Amino acid sequence: MRIGYQGVAGSYSEATLQDYIKTLTDTTTEIVPVPYGDFKSVVNDLLDDKLDLIVVPVENSTTGIIARVTDLLRYKPVMAIAEAYQPVRHTLWGVEGSRLEDIQMVYSHPEALSQCQVFFNSYPLIESKVYEDTAKAASYIQILNRRDTAAIASPRAGELHHLVPLMENVQDESTNTTRFYVIEKIQEREYTGSCLSLYVETRHESGALSKLLQVFDIFNCNLQNLSARPIENQPFTYGFFIEVSIKEMRSPVNILIQTLNQVSEYLQIMGQYDQVSKSIYLDD
Repeated sequence: MRIGYQGVAGSYSEATLQDYIKTLTDTTTEIVPVPYGDFKSVVNDLLDDKLDLIVVPVENSTTGIIARVTDLLRYKPVMAIAEAYQPVRHTLWGVEGSRLEDIQMVYSHPEALSQCQVFFNSYPLIESKVYEDTAKAASYIQILNRRDTAAIASPRAGELHHLVPLMENVQDESTNTTRFYVIEKIQEREYTGSCLSLYVETRHESGALSKLLQVFDIFNCNLQNLSARPIENQPFTYGFFIEVSIKEMRSPVNILIQTLNQVSEYLQIMGQYDQVSKSIYLDD
C-alpha cells in the first residue's frame, strides 16, 4: 500500500502517517510512505491511482482551516475515511555552536511561522524566512551551517539533522494541534462513520444558507465546522466546507443527503469517518 504525504522525514505530516500506520490491523500488507514536495501532486497522484491513500492537513487549532489543501479536494472523487490529530510542538533549531543571541534569520513553513508570532514579537531583530516545509527548513540550515541562522521544526526533524535546540515550544499556544484527513479515491462501497465532511454550494437566493443549516437541525446533526471559500470564476460567491456529527441522527444517511441535495446547487460528500477524541491530544 502506497500512502502519499507532503513533506519529508521529520515533518508533522510524516509523523501523522506513521501514527496512522500503527492503527492498521492488517500487518501483512507492506506500507510504503511516499513523500511529495507539494499538496497538488499528492492529490493528483491519488486520482491517477499511483497512491492508495494520502494523509493531508485540513485544519489547525490556531490558524483554522488549511484552505490550500481543502480547496484541492473540491470537485474531486475523493473520500476522507479517517481523521487524525498531531500535536504541534515547534522547536527553534540551530547548528552546532550557535546561541539564541546569535540568531538573525529563522526559516520555516509559513504556517509554522504564523503560529510563532509571540516569539518573533519578543525578538524583533530576528527575521522570519519562508521555506516550503518545516523539516526541509531544518535540513537547509544544516547544509547552510551558519550560526546566525535557525529553523523552526518538530523535535524529530531537528534530531534527524543533528541540530541543536535553542528554544523549545516556541508556538504561541501550548495546545497547538493540526488535524489531518486520511483520504482514498472514492470507491464503490458503503462508507460508515459518525462524522460527515461536505462541500456545499447553495442556490443564489435569499435565505439559501439558512435553509441548508435548518436541514441539519431537523435531522439532529451537530454542526462541527462551517468554513466559507470563494468559488472559482464567480467573484464574491462562496461555497462551504461543512462537518457534522451524525451519531445522534436516527434517519439513514442517504435520506439526509437527498434532503441536502434539494436545497443545494452543488453537494459533494468529502468524507465519512469516526471522530477521534480531541482531549487526548489537547492535554499539555
